[in-house]
Order: sequence, then C-alpha cells, then structure tokens
Amino acid sequence: MRVVIIGAGVIGCATAYYLSRDRSCTLTVIEAEGVGSGASGYSAGFLTPYSGSNDPGLLALSPRALELHAELAESLPEQTGIDHGYDLRPFLRCGFVAGGIAQAREFMEARRADSLQADWLTGDEARAACDWISDDVVGACLTEIEPTLDSALLTESLMAAAMSTASVNLVTAQVTAVNAAAEGTVASVSLADGSEVGADMFVFAMGPWSASAGEWLGFDLPVAPENGQLLHVDLGGWQPGEQPPCGMQNMDDGGVVLPRRVTSTILGATREDRGFDRTPTHFAYDYILPRVQRLCPRIQTSDVSRQTSCLRPMPADGKPYVGLAPGWDNAYVAAGHWSEGVHFGPLTGKIISDLLTDGVSDIDSTAISTDRLSPS
Repeated sequence: MRVVIIGAGVIGCATAYYLSRDRSCTLTVIEAEGVGSGASGYSAGFLTPYSGSNDPGLLALSPRALELHAELAESLPEQTGIDHGYDLRPFLRCGFVAGGIAQAREFMEARRADSLQADWLTGDEARAACDWISDDVVGACLTEIEPTLDSALLTESLMAAAMSTASVNLVTAQVTAVNAAAEGTVASVSLADGSEVGADMFVFAMGPWSASAGEWLGFDLPVAPENGQLLHVDLGGWQPGEQPPCGMQNMDDGGVVLPRRVTSTILGATREDRGFDRTPTHFAYDYILPRVQRLCPRIQTSDVSRQTSCLRPMPADGKPYVGLAPGWDNAYVAAGHWSEGVHFGPLTGKIISDLLTDGVSDIDSTAISTDRLSPS
C-alpha cells in the first residue's frame, strides 16, 4: 500500500512512525517547510489534555495517549539515539485570591472524579514542596499526572525512526491541489513545481493550514490558527543547572512555569488571534512575565534567553477531527488538535495507522470522529 502524508508535524510524523512498522506500506511524507517547523517544534511539550476544551470524550482518550507516550519514551531513544526529554514531575496549580483558589479546587475535584491523584496544599505546604513559589500563594492543587518533553525532539525522533526503514521518503514541497481519479477517490496531490505524487491512501495532517485540505476535498474543515508565544528561561541566570522542582501555574491571572529535563524551562503562554502571522512580538513579555513573576519572583526579565511563536490549529468545537474525509474513500484527516497536539499526537497517529492498515482501530475515536463533518 502506498501512502502519502501531507504534513510533518507531530501528527504526520507519528502517523508515519506507526505505518512504517507495517512493511507492506510505502510512505511519502510531504512537508512545506521542515520536520516540526510549526507548532510541533515550538510547543511547551506539556502532555496535558486540560489546556483546551476539556470535552469529556476527549479527556477519556488521555490515559491511552499517555500510555503511548510512555512506550515511546522507552523505545524511541534506543532506536534513534535522540533523548526527547520525557519526564514526570509534580505540578502545582496555585491560587492567590478567591477566584484562583476556586479554579484550583475545581481542577482538583474534577481529577479526583476521574480517579486521578490530586491533593490540596496550603500556601505553606506548597512552598515546602517548591520554594520557588511566592509567599502570596494561599493554596494549590498538587498533581503528578502530566509529563513533559521536548516536542521538537519528539517529532524529529518519530520521523527518524520512520525513515530508518527503506519504505519512507520525506519530500520538501508545497501541496497545491488534490486530483481525483473518480468520484470519492483521490489519485494524487499536485505540488507547487507542477509535479504530482500519487498513492493508494492520503493523510492530511496540515495543522493550522488544514482548512485548505477541506477546500481541496470539497468540505468545510473548520480549523483556524491561534498564535501562541512562549519565553524560554536561561538557567544560567540562577545557579548552574538549577531548575524549579515542579511545574506551576498562576490560576488567577494565567501564566505557567514549566521545567523540562533536557531543554530550557518554559514560561507561557499567549493565545492570540493574528491569522497566520507567526512574528514574535513584545506582547509575549508584557503578558507572560508579570503573571509568572507574581507566581515565581525569582524569574526576571534578564533570564529570558529565547522567544518562540507558533500557530496552534484551533477547531471550531474544541475537538480534533480524525478519520476518513467525508465523501472520500481513500483520504483521511488528522486536524484541529489545538494546544494538545503533542499530547494526542501518538494516539492520533496510531488511530490513522490502524484505519489504513486494518480498517478499524482498537482505540475508540468516536469523540473525535470526522463524522461531525459533512461534504459540501
């Protein structure tokens, strides 16, 4: 079976990884810019399903997503030599006044309802767990359920593992159109240079540009770009190699401090409606720093060593669209993962791979099915 995957973000690379294990598949991955060049390469790498819509059906998929990440953390570094920094450490959602405290407690109760461990700490108990936290924190929800990693390294490692087989080819090109062989069957995709790439199956994993795939295939794929900026902290500004012992979030104002095992600590994050503009702006400093400094006074402007900006693929109803494209028998969509693409990336790749090779997946993807879409 010949498969073309359009997009080499974490979704496309995870799909290629799982498909590459079936030796009967020959894969071509087409990417306009580079592996992980979009949100997958500039994500905070926080494996959480709680940053988007919190839809119950989507949350129910999270345990399987985390299982797949744990499996990849064991197998990928051995296969590719790339340590993508998978790590599990405590996380504190901190409240200063009534509003933030209520949100932190609500988060705690929701996780307990899901049979997950979540504990309430007083301000003093929170500071005993993490002495980086402000004296003004009144209380915090403590969890240890959301790993971190470097999303760029994960994406790179998934593609490297896929390409270690002879059946995977990476092409740098811009897809401009879809060509049908007959009604409901894609024959090939056209590239900007006028050439075409044909296959038996096609997977459109185009991130914030997914609406274009919908236009080519004749249906509305409601995915829009949301700009997100992050600041990276230079740990050399403190003691050498020093990191916070846990992640932390300001539940009153927003703002997150996210230490990572192999790369810099992240400060985040903005949510901006700027279309496809990925230009870093000073707004990131103005928005993020006061919020994280209120939470963690040790963080100063001079500690910021890098700023990144990316486009998150925001779906209209808060959930991804994963499955067969409406009206087509050999075109699949994997789109709209918003701020949780890295978290659900391997899960989505596994689902698409299963559908292409077996026609069915052992993962119940009803909540994110493309049945919500309809041909125009």
